[in-house]
Amino acid sequence: MNTPPDFDGRVLSYIDLDIDVLVEPDLTYKILDVDDFEENAERYNYSDEIQANARRALAELTGLIEKRSFPFDQ
Repeated sequence: MNTPPDFDGRVLSYIDLDIDVLVEPDLTYKILDVDDFEENAERYNYSDEIQANARRALAELTGLIEKRSFPFDQ
């Protein structure tokens, strides 16, 4: 998970929010580094909006995997 990229005309930047999803060939998956996300949310004072968006994106991604929707439909 990361924040949407920002481009200032010269530099493209984003914040890696640490949460990763490891998807195996059989479409089982593991959610990794949630503890890092929570620690860094506190350390770097992530807004409530950023935290909610990250959790919503994680739910959307795992939903796509579970439903075998694109890009997990092959």
